[in-house]
Amino acid sequence: MNMPATMRDAIDRPDIQSRIKARLGSKAGTFMTSILDLTGEDKSLAMCDPTLVIKECLKAAALDLPVNKNLGFAYVIPRKEHGVMKPGFQIGYKGFIQLAIRTGQYKHLNAGVVYEGETMVVDRIRGTLTVEGEATSEKPTGYFCYMELINGFEKAIGWSVEKVMDHGKKFSKSFTSDYSPWKTNTEAMCLKTMILQLVPKYGPMTVEMADALSQDRSDVVSFDHAEAQIDQYANQGEFIDIPQGEKDSGQPGDEMTDQEKEDIKEMEAQAAEAEQEASEYVSGPGF
Repeated sequence: MNMPATMRDAIDRPDIQSRIKARLGSKAGTFMTSILDLTGEDKSLAMCDPTLVIKECLKAAALDLPVNKNLGFAYVIPRKEHGVMKPGFQIGYKGFIQLAIRTGQYKHLNAGVVYEGETMVVDRIRGTLTVEGEATSEKPTGYFCYMELINGFEKAIGWSVEKVMDHGKKFSKSFTSDYSPWKTNTEAMCLKTMILQLVPKYGPMTVEMADALSQDRSDVVSFDHAEAQIDQYANQGEFIDIPQGEKDSGQPGDEMTDQEKEDIKEMEAQAAEAEQEASEYVSGPGF
């Protein structure tokens, strides 16, 4: 089947409309309007195959995250591959915060900027940090992320600007691209980097969060790196419980138990099944 000339042509096709309505129900109309607005505002995205754009937007819909750029929860980013513009789904740092909140396990979760004149003071015994001093300019010198779970466990990490940017250069395939969010929205990508260095490693990891990491073609970590994070740290909704009197050293824990490994295998199987269902849906005629 020939590629639709425009997003409107794609949206008006009965086969595509029926699939979107079957998937999203009463939200289908809002979803289709948001896609038209998205491609209307982004000329580069409008150059992509409209059916591929819809496919990427459906990934956001599956996670119940809007793709409105102004909201910052999820994005569909155009990239040039071998001279052809192709869309890629990415979750914004606000989107990962939203997914974390849905677990019901977080009391506090925050990512922020450290400005010139301020200093990050790390408590290596408790695995937390504080930001001291007063900002003397709006120039960022570092970024941090802090979380506290309902059970009382807390953890914070802080990186310098140089460390965050080096991480982006190492794992982002499009770091130097003009279309890269590292160029268009640097601060948001730095904050997302910090969240992804903290939450998947130390926080509750649900199937939804694991699926989000696998779906996100992120400019923070490569896809393979994201899978490694899931394999090493995912615990399917359970959380770290530190017995009274013990302190977090700020380092990853001991090797996983056999039960934890079995839990991860079960989680991966469920995530793979969900991804397969989504793939079967969007890979039918017209997709």
